Amino acid sequence: MPPETEPPKTLKITASEPPKRKPPQRINLRLPLTEEVLKAQKPQIDTLLRLLRKKKKIVVIAGAGISVRAGIPDFRSSGGLFSSLRNDMKLKTSGKELFDASVYKDDQLTSSFHEMVRNLHSMTTQATPTLFHHLLATLATQGRLLRLYSQNVDCIDTQLEPLKTTVPLGNKGPWPRTIQLHGGLEKMVCSKCGWLAEFEASLFRGSEPPDCSECLEMDCVRGIAGKRALGVGKLRPRIVLYNEFNPDAEAIGAVTKADLKSRPDCLIVVGTSLKVPGVRRIVREMCGVVQDYRGGMTVWINEDAPPVGRDFEGVFDLIVSGDCEKVAKMASLPRWD
Repeated sequence: MPPETEPPKTLKITASEPPKRKPPQRINLRLPLTEEVLKAQKPQIDTLLRLLRKKKKIVVIAGAGISVRAGIPDFRSSGGLFSSLRNDMKLKTSGKELFDASVYKDDQLTSSFHEMVRNLHSMTTQATPTLFHHLLATLATQGRLLRLYSQNVDCIDTQLEPLKTTVPLGNKGPWPRTIQLHGGLEKMVCSKCGWLAEFEASLFRGSEPPDCSECLEMDCVRGIAGKRALGVGKLRPRIVLYNEFNPDAEAIGAVTKADLKSRPDCLIVVGTSLKVPGVRRIVREMCGVVQDYRGGMTVWINEDAPPVGRDFEGVFDLIVSGDCEKVAKMASLPRWD
């Protein structure tokens, strides 16, 4: 986002959706993180820092933007994965098609998908957590991060001990601090028996998904016992593609329901364009609960503006236009470790 030439108006009054009872009018603050503007935006900066340092039940919903400084490209920007994959893989359409369940219906797409996940896995294993990842870990260590809902499959966040998760996600609590909304590249799973193992990138080459070793062993045992074979499943990365069922869907629903009931006092939406309908719905519901809480604040941190539309009118109290790394640096919270 190009720097603005002059500080924008800092206060903007907008009406929220009419609920059952008339809510107090909310003030939307805008805070572009440019050097010129920062000098004139002390009230907004103080508000942001106060939230990060004082709020007790913070929910963070994060997207690819928090991993860019770690060397992981985002998805939808001009230099993001969707754009680069189209050129690198010589695809006819957007690189988004490599994240669609239909990749397994076409040999060429399957081969390209396997190459992509190998490369992406290589990048993620070499990446180190950013300042913002460490800020989240600090909030968790202090007991003030109620939940991190991560759309990222890079698993950089869950490398940090305070942000560890569990795979698969249980339908009943207690739940881990981090909820992976779209799975993660650290695991692979059998499409038939559900066997789960650490991801082995070298297995995913060419157009044929690798056989499941657990299924092969089971068929061998059954053969020795004179029983009929049950068939061998195929391994795949445990990430959720477009147009397929999320195996953790029921558990994610249970977590969000519990978190909404616990009445968080702050919501931070960071590094995401909110294009995925399910995530967009979680954000909208969480914003409503937080804003209904006395002193509750909702924050948008991104290079791009928040989503438009009637369902997102007035849902963010503080809009921070810029790099989340700058936010982490300004917060100056002690390192969790």
